[in-house]
Amino acid sequence: MAITLCMIVRDEAARLPQCLASVAGVVDEAVIVDTGSQDATVAIARDWGARVYEVPWEEDFAAARNIALKYVTTEWVLVLDADETLTPAFAALVPEICQQSDWLVVTLLRQELGVVPPYTYVSRLFRRHPDLRFERPYHETIDDSVLALQQREPHWQIAQVNGVAIVHSGYLGDQRQQKQARAERIMRRYLEQHPEDAYLWSKLAGVYLARGDLGQAQQCLEQGLKTKTLPPAIAHELYYQQGNLYAERGEWPAAIAAYEMALGTPTPAVMHLATYLRLADAQKQLKRWGDALATYDRLQALDPTCALAYQNQGALLLRLGQVSAALDKLRQAISLLQDQNPAEAQRLTQELQAMGLLSP
Repeated sequence: MAITLCMIVRDEAARLPQCLASVAGVVDEAVIVDTGSQDATVAIARDWGARVYEVPWEEDFAAARNIALKYVTTEWVLVLDADETLTPAFAALVPEICQQSDWLVVTLLRQELGVVPPYTYVSRLFRRHPDLRFERPYHETIDDSVLALQQREPHWQIAQVNGVAIVHSGYLGDQRQQKQARAERIMRRYLEQHPEDAYLWSKLAGVYLARGDLGQAQQCLEQGLKTKTLPPAIAHELYYQQGNLYAERGEWPAAIAAYEMALGTPTPAVMHLATYLRLADAQKQLKRWGDALATYDRLQALDPTCALAYQNQGALLLRLGQVSAALDKLRQAISLLQDQNPAEAQRLTQELQAMGLLSP
């Protein structure tokens, strides 16, 4: 089955080549909507063979993505951003996935580099269908239209593939700040007309927490939690952000209670990684050392590749005077970090050497 890469871009000349290289041999064509690039983005896309359509930016990501969808002619659609790449392991699975006759959408696990939480699930591989469209001007998604279509045509299935499918490098420095300012502006405008959207209240709360505006964050979380029927994923996000709010205020028992509420939601275990990390931090603040160590154990069982879980547990064991056990955990952290974050692996190694705990 043929598949089209579908993108919206603006001034992504630095990152677009890597994204396109990751889908070479996977997609049959590419449709790229450019919303006003001033750099070489459009030339790079056209040189790669993409069909490029230039449209004005109207501060609505869903609208731009739907314009791109309009130009797709193949049976399947893969949606990526320029700062995302497809993993080789998942790329090898795509031909088989597209042969499934009753699959409408495939939910993909995306790894978020350099941020917490480190994983999210996104609906980025789906069949072209006239009733599937993106909604919400920010944190846009096809999920609402998928559920509506399933109600009318119940034979369609939503599938989920194990393993990381997309790696997201995100934004750095002033780009992140610019993104947050844009996010606040767009979400505020939308929520004025759609105050029942608990999902966007949780996302807007995250923006305010990152900025240190705790009062605004609390208002957003209270508004989101008013919703009578919360889908588990949105409930998890709201409780997680509520825990972060309490943690910022130093209200550690309340933070622990909120994180435990998040962990109690029936959501995929991989979504709980950040919550476990935050929970352990809160437990340490109350000197609940045993609870924190147990939380790190649960996190390592859930994701044996989470270097931060080993690193933080090792630091705690060292603090408690359990040097041998601490070094076991810290060596595991260094081993993982050599692939994930070489600079941090070197820093941690040098720190332990300076303490006389590792040989040069």
